[in-house]
Amino acid sequence: MRDRMEQSPAEEPERRDEGPLDPRRSPARERFGFLLAMAAHRFRARFEEELEPLGVQLKHVAILATIDHFGPVRQQRLGESVCIDRASMVGVLDEMEGLGLVRRQPDPVDRRAHRVHLTDSGQELLRQANRIAERTEDDCLGPLSGEERGRLKEMLQRIVDPGSWSGFEHINIKVSSRAGAAEPGGGGRAR
Repeated sequence: MRDRMEQSPAEEPERRDEGPLDPRRSPARERFGFLLAMAAHRFRARFEEELEPLGVQLKHVAILATIDHFGPVRQQRLGESVCIDRASMVGVLDEMEGLGLVRRQPDPVDRRAHRVHLTDSGQELLRQANRIAERTEDDCLGPLSGEERGRLKEMLQRIVDPGSWSGFEHINIKVSSRAGAAEPGGGGRAR
């Protein structure tokens, strides 16, 4: 049998890739991973677009929310909790200090470490970001009823619960300087 490259135009099978590809018609939609990734992409893209006028990205908001919830946090633990590797975390915190959102202070227990504190400006930006997050959720979850949203949240929380996924604490994301870009790094699993 002749290889596909040797087929004459009359022998070529009907082409199904004419026109734009519609991801809603992809057989990959039957896979949980694909659907979760597409939903996460939609949320992130919409959220980042709405955050742009504030001059921050999702990674900044995740850091602010973590500090707001836990109080001043050691820089290394903060990076681990928001899945940003050590080297990238230094640059992200430099940006955030430059914007007046956080401040680093020596850890009173370990002089080699720093604790990251939320500033008043950081708290205000977090309030604005939370309002944006609510609008984004309403927009992206529009097709779901309130009950369905609650069930979806509960199921996703069970999936990402550290107790249900060994090695969760070793997830690392190497954050690029490009807006919204992230790549797996640090030998850990990518999120």
